[in-house]
Amino acid sequence: MNYYWTVCPRCRGELTLQWVDSPGGVSGSVRRWSRDRATNDGRKMEVGRAEVAAGGGFRTACVCGEAVAVDPARVTRAATERPAL
Repeated sequence: MNYYWTVCPRCRGELTLQWVDSPGGVSGSVRRWSRDRATNDGRKMEVGRAEVAAGGGFRTACVCGEAVAVDPARVTRAATERPAL
């Protein structure tokens, strides 16, 4: 699972993008919170492989519709496998 945190330049909502990579591109979700937490909404995110740069960067939209660029250097990756005990 990949995570990316940013702020939307239009609505100023705090965004969390979560996605997985697949041969077809990336799919996941965009969550948005207002600073006062009155707004908490989201949407499905799907970006085709052709729209993902070689380094892993891509653009998607905030819930408000504003384009948001994902900087691959700031992506956090979480393992989905259970660690050995």
